Amino acid sequence: MARNKNSDDEGMNLDSLMDALTNVVAVLILVLVLVQVDVSQKVSEFLDNLKPATAEDIAQNEALLKRSENDKVKLLKMLEDAAPRPEEIQREQTDIAILEKDAKLREDLLIALDELKKMEVKSRAARNVEQKKTETQQRRIAELEAQLDQTPMPVPPPATVVSIPNSRSIPKNAQIYYAIVHKDRVHFIDPFTPTDKYIQAAKKNRKDWVLKRVKQKGRDKYIHDQRKIVAYFKENPLTNQRGQKILVPGHPYGTALYVDIKPDLAGGGTTIDQLSQKRSQFENIMRKLSSNRRAVVMFRVHPNGFDTYLAARKVAERQRVAAGWEINGWGQYRFYIRDIEVNALKTRPPADPNAKPKPPSPPRIGPKLD
Repeated sequence: MARNKNSDDEGMNLDSLMDALTNVVAVLILVLVLVQVDVSQKVSEFLDNLKPATAEDIAQNEALLKRSENDKVKLLKMLEDAAPRPEEIQREQTDIAILEKDAKLREDLLIALDELKKMEVKSRAARNVEQKKTETQQRRIAELEAQLDQTPMPVPPPATVVSIPNSRSIPKNAQIYYAIVHKDRVHFIDPFTPTDKYIQAAKKNRKDWVLKRVKQKGRDKYIHDQRKIVAYFKENPLTNQRGQKILVPGHPYGTALYVDIKPDLAGGGTTIDQLSQKRSQFENIMRKLSSNRRAVVMFRVHPNGFDTYLAARKVAERQRVAAGWEINGWGQYRFYIRDIEVNALKTRPPADPNAKPKPPSPPRIGPKLD
C-alpha cells in the first residue's frame, strides 16, 4: 500500500512541473511577440523617416568608398613593406630634431621681428616729430634770413679816442678823492668826511665802546666793541650832501671796520649833459678842490661810461685838479678805518694745508696821475 502512494505523489509533482514550464513558455512567447511588434514599428518608422538618396549623395558615397579602398590598398602595401632599419630611424629622429630647432629659431625670429616692428613705429613717430620741429626751425631761419636781407647794414658810431699820456706816481701826501663813472653819470666820492665823522663818534662814545686797553711802547692801543659800533651807525647812519648811502657793515674776522659809499647810479651824480653846463654840481666840487694842492681825483670808469669820463675829465682839467683814471666796473667805493681797532668776532679758519699754492701774482701797479 505504501509503495502505490509514493508513485501517485511522483506523478502529481511531474504534472505540476509541466504546467509551470508551459506557463513560462507561454509568457516568453508573448514577450517575443511584443518585442517583434515593437521592432517592426521602429523599423517602419525609420524607413518612413529615411529620405531617398539623391544622385549627388550616391556620387559622394561612391567617391568616399573609392578613397577608402585606395587607403586600404596603401595601408596593406605599407604593412607588406620591410620595417625601417635602426640607422634610418636614428636619421629620421635627427632630421626631426633639426626641424624642431629650426622651427624654434624661426619662432624667436618672428618674436624679434614683432619687437622690431614696434620699435620702427616708435622711431617713425619720433622722426616725424623731429621733422616737424626741423621744418619749423627752417621756416624761422628763412624768415630771419629774409629780414636780414631787408635790414640795412649797421654803421658803427664814431670811435672814441682816449689818449694815455705819460703817467706819474701820486704823491705820498696826496688826498685822493674818487669819481665813479657809470653810463652817462659821474658820481663824486669823498672818503675823508665820513672818516672824520666816524672818528669823532668813536671819541665821543669811547667809554661805552672801548673793551680793553692794551699798554705798549709809545701810545697805548684801544680795542673797541665791533657790535656796538655797527649798531650805532645803523641807527645813526653817516650822510653827505649828494644823497649817497654810507654804510658801516660788520666784519666778523677783521680788527678794522670798513665803510661802503654807494651812489645812486640811476638818478644821482652829474649827467653828461650837465657837465657841458657851467656851475654844474661836478664843476663846483672841482672848483673847491682846486684850492687844495694835495687833492687828487681818481676816476673809476666803467666800460660803458668813457664818453662821460672824457667830459668830466675836461672839467677837472679846466679847474686844474690833478687826476688819473682806471677801469673799474664796481659801482661803489669801500675803504677801511684802521685808526679805530675793533675786536674780531670770529677766528678765521686755518688755511687748507693740502691746497695748492697760488702762483705768484705780478707786481701791483697802483693808480697813476696822467
